[in-house]
Amino acid sequence: MKTGWYCTLLGFLVFLLGSHTIFASMDGGRLFKIVFSDVDGTLVHYDDISESASSNSEIIQLPPSSTGMRGIISTDTLRLCHKLRSSHGSKLVLVSGMRTTTLLKRLPFLPRADAYASEAGSRVFYPVNLAKEASYQGTIIRPERYDGVSDSDLASFGIKEDMEWRAKMELRNAAGGDGYVQRDRDVDVLSRRSGLLWDHARRLESKGFVIDFHGYAACFRVNRKQQKEDQTKGEAFDALLKSSPPEGLACSVNLGCIDFYPEASGKKNW
Repeated sequence: MKTGWYCTLLGFLVFLLGSHTIFASMDGGRLFKIVFSDVDGTLVHYDDISESASSNSEIIQLPPSSTGMRGIISTDTLRLCHKLRSSHGSKLVLVSGMRTTTLLKRLPFLPRADAYASEAGSRVFYPVNLAKEASYQGTIIRPERYDGVSDSDLASFGIKEDMEWRAKMELRNAAGGDGYVQRDRDVDVLSRRSGLLWDHARRLESKGFVIDFHGYAACFRVNRKQQKEDQTKGEAFDALLKSSPPEGLACSVNLGCIDFYPEASGKKNW
């Protein structure tokens, strides 16, 4: 089991130096003006957590994702991210391919940020200061406690979506608006979603691919492990990896899966 120092070293060195993190600019006394960071594989890791993680106060286990993956994050990583914002005045933006439902479950365990982007950047959220917006009626995030920060640093906050950005994603030549409608899983079918993104999903489904789209509004995933036929697990999947999506869409490989989303979303794993 790799714990504490290893997760901090690996996580934060990649956070500061790795290819998944982009530094926007230098600004006088600030270390960096804005830091954009990926989450999985950068801040959150998936080592073997079966034994010692539950008894190690320096490691926090995140709730499992919709596919059962359960990551860990070092409290040192949380403290360093906190210091980046509180001591250096930098803005922190977390950008991930995770579905929005997973992001909302994970927010209490992730570093406090100035913005969060899920679904490969197709959805953008901002924290809400509850002390300043007494009329707020949305989801309330209660951060998980860890050593080294004050009670005020762990204050509950709300979360609101950037509706101007969402309006661009809801266009017919992007993802359309049907994915944003909350439906039970058994009635949330591809045939009920219109938009360029879902047209492509249906084309892939007609070729035998299993499409992972539940919990996504403007992104879908093709996971090799979920494919039922040998053909779509093997040569067909490899061909899909090398192919280009229709004009107006983009794709990237995330955790061994292929994510598809409107090209304006912008998250790309190089």
